Amino acid sequence: MILALNRSILLTILVALVLAPVAILVGFDGVQTPADILKWSSRIVTLLTGLTLLLSWTPALRFLHWITLGRLWWFPWLEGEWRAEIRSNWPKIERLYKAANGNGPHFDALTEPVTDADAKVTGADVRIKVGLFEIEIEIVPDGTERCSTTDYVRPSWVKPARPKLSYVYTQVDPLPVAPTDTRTHAGAGIVQVMSNGELRGEYWTNRKGENGLNTSGTIIIRRVA
Repeated sequence: MILALNRSILLTILVALVLAPVAILVGFDGVQTPADILKWSSRIVTLLTGLTLLLSWTPALRFLHWITLGRLWWFPWLEGEWRAEIRSNWPKIERLYKAANGNGPHFDALTEPVTDADAKVTGADVRIKVGLFEIEIEIVPDGTERCSTTDYVRPSWVKPARPKLSYVYTQVDPLPVAPTDTRTHAGAGIVQVMSNGELRGEYWTNRKGENGLNTSGTIIIRRVA
């Protein structure tokens, strides 16, 4: 979550945490000698370390986020259980693949009308975990053993634009897969946090990219708990 803060806000917070105690001590004559400076510097470092450890505990971080109205200036709180609707371009790629191999009718992706298969929606369970220094996302599509886990997530909020998450993930399928698929592939995505709380965006993968079969699509994620 801390990565969602822009540099100026983060720098202001760090300076305030360091200088505020020093200013208070000087104002009350708590620092009079170099030895006092060393003593209080050590105490301040200990205090900041303890504060960091405390905020590494998710309930404490959530309380801080709530009491400071973090949803308005920091980043929306995303911890919880979600459901996703995923729309992939794979049905079109599959039709192109079959047409090229002579196993299907002629298909022109630019002119052919969208079919029910093209508009197919895949549901998935989504779990988002929020920490002080990281955000983790796990996606499990319905009816499969596949699991996508994020390797990197970067929250950002540059107003007046919507808050957004940029992420890189790895998907693993422990079961046998079709020749047009792979058991492991990487992907990336960008989703925006909408005013109604939904996450909406796009994703891309390198699945069978060397064969020109890599996929992309859209994703909508709605909170359920």
